[in-house]
Amino acid sequence: MRWSLFFSSLFAVSLGQEDEYSTECKNALAACESDLECGNRLAPLMAACTTGTCQPQCRMAVLNVYQNRLGRALLRSDASCLPGRDELKTCNFLPLGATVHCSLVKLSCEADLECNSAWEAFVSECEAESKKGSCPARCSSLLSAVTSSHNGAAFASCSCTDKDDQLCEHLKDNVIGTCTKPSIPSSSSIPNSITEVPSSRSQPEMPQDVSSSSFLSFTIPTVLLFLHRVL
Repeated sequence: MRWSLFFSSLFAVSLGQEDEYSTECKNALAACESDLECGNRLAPLMAACTTGTCQPQCRMAVLNVYQNRLGRALLRSDASCLPGRDELKTCNFLPLGATVHCSLVKLSCEADLECNSAWEAFVSECEAESKKGSCPARCSSLLSAVTSSHNGAAFASCSCTDKDDQLCEHLKDNVIGTCTKPSIPSSSSIPNSITEVPSSRSQPEMPQDVSSSSFLSFTIPTVLLFLHRVL
């Protein structure tokens, strides 16, 4: 009940904006704040997700709320009735956004039987390979099974914030990214940018000075012999 009073006071402050709230969001919020566990999880989100800076406290609060059934319904709404809705959208902390935070995608996948089964198979067989920057065909196929599931599709384009720890970056760039980034062709398949021009095999010309000296060596004795006979 105390959380109900707390959230009601937040609505009173922004009463002029209440027309912008969707019925879906208001119903989901009312259901969450009437439940003690959901209300306890929601309070930190309300406090932490209003800075517009994607702080880790906001991310952790979102993940905590998402683990509650009523909290999931609230986050899956358009979030129009939440004070931190702009930050939740900017930081990709909403599970149905065009781009979703990688940690939230992972949590969503683990809560779904089909997605979690495919995810566990991929991680158990391929995480060691991905750390080495390798993605064999088997791993690519296993990850495809994950991203083909409803709750795992967002893995293909999930994001991290600049306030995240290395866990999110490792998940995005190494565990998933190794098998999703474009492959670089090997050097043997890349043609050389500089091609060799075949050298001409034509017969080398005789140097001019050599041919001239040969002509003179033949002409001068002949002239001298002619003059000797005449004289």
